Amino acid sequence: MLLTLLLACGTTDRALLSVPVTFKGATADVAPVDGVAVTLTEASVTVFDVRMEGLAQTAWRWSPIATAQAHPGHDFAGDVAGELTGTWTLDLLGGDALLGDASCYEGEYATGRISLLADPVSVFAGTATVDGVATPFRFEVAPDQEITGLSFETTMAADTPPSGISLSVDLAHALSFADWRTIDADADGTLTTADGALANTVLFGLVATPTWTLTPEPS
Repeated sequence: MLLTLLLACGTTDRALLSVPVTFKGATADVAPVDGVAVTLTEASVTVFDVRMEGLAQTAWRWSPIATAQAHPGHDFAGDVAGELTGTWTLDLLGGDALLGDASCYEGEYATGRISLLADPVSVFAGTATVDGVATPFRFEVAPDQEITGLSFETTMAADTPPSGISLSVDLAHALSFADWRTIDADADGTLTTADGALANTVLFGLVATPTWTLTPEPS
């Protein structure tokens, strides 16, 4: 798909670079909101494809009402100019993991995107200490969504390629939308997505764009 898009846009004269993509492991101890301390013992998410996009391009077309129209093959995110395809179930607490080498055309980049898969489910488990009281939790959610608009502002050049691209997750932000004071409705001693609105709020935090970061590493 990447090569098809680039051929359509006439960019095949640009050098093609190979850039390693690494997932950066997260810390197990986070404070998602005031008065809450979370220690995770398990955190996993399945990611599908990592793509990087160039600057958005817009073509103007005459109209009685002045309106910017996107040129076919372009959108507000710009064309895909780099990608690493594949599926990875990430142990978010397991340290750094090399995902593979992305194929990236030289030039300016602006944004990135990843997809999260519902199968297998994403898991967050551990203990939440809320106002001094510790409660076990286990959240299982099934995201099926593309996360777009990740900031990826850089210029790739054949003579000074980036040393790598890192993907990271902010677990504090991901878990900040959950109401940690939700009542354990089934009285099983563990907060789960069956309690209150946690199924919706945990999923919302996981797929929120600020939860994920795609960063070019300097050469």
